[in-house]
Amino acid sequence: MRRLTLVLALAALAPTVGLADPTPTAEWQGNVGAGLIVMTGNTKTTTFTGGASAARESLGWIWSAKAAGAYGRNRANLPGAEISAYSLGGQLRLDRKFGETWTVYVLGGLEADHVASVELRSYEELGASALWVDVKEKDFQWIGLRTDLGFRAQTERRYQYFGTGIGPIAGADFYAPRLGLAFRYAFSKDVWFTEDAEFLPGVITSPNRFQTKSLSKLAARVASNVTTGFSYLVADDSRPAAGKRRTDTTLTATIDLAY
Repeated sequence: MRRLTLVLALAALAPTVGLADPTPTAEWQGNVGAGLIVMTGNTKTTTFTGGASAARESLGWIWSAKAAGAYGRNRANLPGAEISAYSLGGQLRLDRKFGETWTVYVLGGLEADHVASVELRSYEELGASALWVDVKEKDFQWIGLRTDLGFRAQTERRYQYFGTGIGPIAGADFYAPRLGLAFRYAFSKDVWFTEDAEFLPGVITSPNRFQTKSLSKLAARVASNVTTGFSYLVADDSRPAAGKRRTDTTLTATIDLAY
């Protein structure tokens, strides 16, 4: 499903492998927000979205969580469909630091997307993360580069919610190594660019399936805890549910409020 998204939001979710906020994390910090999406492709509708993220570092442990959802009705490009967007997801992650460079992490998450015929996708991952570059001036990060290398086990139940043949359809288990990358470059203390990407090539039961995701964002500060920006997300699944497009794209204009 191809989506063109215009979002005016109070926050954006932190990416899975995202670089830590340069502000010290003795307390919980994060983002909350809501937005409006205009989508084209498998669905044509106006949709409301919401999201939140939080993170805390304490005694060598980094706790993080994120959640997001979308809901829309009418104008779906499917016969008889009224709901054009219905998705919800959340993830918990725990990192253990070993020095300033290395961490070992475990994470798990749940996702659902009725338009994409995903009834429930659950996943667990174990891996290691490295902060290769971390150029700072006091608490401000000018350049950062972090990578993840882990292994993910994913189970996906599928259900055809709209159109003909409504009912359960064949699911898809997915086992894959995961390579994640997060990059940050600040042009000044008020303008910066970030790139977050991941690649999962299937193994064992799904050797010919792979998933990729790339999120590029340019942000500018307008107040001490408020930024505006534009991001572009490309998510690709080589074997989506039957009748669904393999690639989603999302163009986002954001207003981010940090706490």
